[in-house]
This record gives sequence, structure tokens and C-alpha cells, in this order.
Amino acid sequence: MKVFSKGTIRLSSVLITIGVLALSGFGGPANARSNDSPIPPTVRAEQFTVVNATLTDDMRLTLDRYTIPAGNVHFLVTNSGGATHELVVLKTDLAADKLVANATVAGKVEEQGHMGETGDIAGGRFNGLGLQLGAGSYVIICNEIGHYMAGMRVAFTVTAPVVNVSLDDKMSITLDQTTVYAGPVTFAVSNRGAVIHELVVLATNMAPDELPADPEQIGKVSEDFNIGETGDIPASRFSGLQLILAPGVYMVICNEIGHFAGGMHTTLIVLPAPTGDE
Repeated sequence: MKVFSKGTIRLSSVLITIGVLALSGFGGPANARSNDSPIPPTVRAEQFTVVNATLTDDMRLTLDRYTIPAGNVHFLVTNSGGATHELVVLKTDLAADKLVANATVAGKVEEQGHMGETGDIAGGRFNGLGLQLGAGSYVIICNEIGHYMAGMRVAFTVTAPVVNVSLDDKMSITLDQTTVYAGPVTFAVSNRGAVIHELVVLATNMAPDELPADPEQIGKVSEDFNIGETGDIPASRFSGLQLILAPGVYMVICNEIGHFAGGMHTTLIVLPAPTGDE
């Protein structure tokens, strides 16, 4: 896996407002792998992922999915019991049943890595919780007195984001997400044209017209900021690339001869991964 280490990437050219809310990879050289399969249908990223949660008086906390992709998530939480419950999301590498007991409140656990919670939900009531979650391991609990110890806890996983990329002969390069969270990012790249294309990720926030030409190859631009690429992708084929990206601004291009000048470049913004509020 290639890790970006070529200096700090500035965010000065992009205004980003961040709230208190941010797969398996492809192996081989430059983290790229092509195959001979026809292009799979492009899967568009949802604006958010919905997770339905149910809390019950037999001390069960169940979800309709225990793994989601990084990004926005809406927890829809139903208390189907008669007692008060809650849903608390913690980012932690601890096992679900190994959280630390609260030192001051008997019957509760510490909420280290607290990302958000519903607050108390009365019996027979419903609540919701919207969060932004980066890739990693989480534990979701009810932390009413005694409820965690009685079994109201589940492990939850957020996987690295996947950016679907389309390349075509109109000299366009399209990302289905232009903003992702820092960390592992997988690019799923489809050449939908009839000529060879490629995907190159440059760690630079230069404007396209500021990028210097390649002094050795006419029709290409310099790849001094190259942190990963797919290599050539034949017509109507698919390739992939996984990188670990630091927060900043990146340029994503095709650098086949004449393609960058023809318009095959776009911007990817990488935000710091969300952290807990406590």
C-alpha cells in the first residue's frame, strides 16, 4: 500500500466547513490491479447510509447491518420495550464486551471515543441520530445503568470509502464522490471509452494550468506529485487502486498523451477523519 509522505498539502484554496460530526484493496505494484472482465455497472454512492436499531427490555440491541461504508449515517432507533433505553456510538478498538467501567457511576461504562448518542428514549418511542463516521472499529451500546453489563452492546465496523471513477473518450474523468475522509481510499476505475486511459493521483492543489509540462514527453504533464496510479487501462476494462490519503487537496488525472490537455483532470478533497466529541 502506498502511503503519501511528500509533505503537507494545503487546504487554502478550498473553503471547507467541518461540523462535529470522516475493502479490501487491490494488491500488486502501485496498489493497482487490472483484470480482463467487462466493466461492472457503476454503483453511485448514497448521500447517507441508514442503520435501523432496535432496543428491547430483554437487554438486546440489534442492528439491521453491522458494517457500513465511511460517510454519513442515520441511525433510526426504536425502543420496543417498556423501560428507558438509549443508543451511544463509540469509536474504539476495544472488544464490545471489554469497555472500561465508569469510575464514578456504578453500572455504566466509560464513553471514550464518544461520537454521538440519542439520549434517553422512552418505552415504545422512536428517535434518530445522524453522524459522520470514518473508517474504523466502533462499539454501539445502551449505557443506562446496568444495561451494558446485561448485554446491550454490539461491535460495528465502518469500511474505507470507495470512489467510483469513469474515464471516457470525450476527455472527461468523473468521480462519484469528490470529498472523502482521510485514511484508506479505494478507487474503482472504469474505462468506458474505446482508447487506452489511466488514473493518476497527484498530491497537489495547483490549478490545472499551473501544473508543469513533462520535460521528456510532449503531451503529458509532470508527475512529480504522483502518489499512485493504475497504469494503462484498455478500452472497456476496469482497474483499481488503493491509497492512504492525508487531509488535503488532490488532482486526479489521465496522463496519456494529450488527455490532460483535453480536459481529463478533476479535484478530490480529503477531510480529516471525524473524531469523538468527548
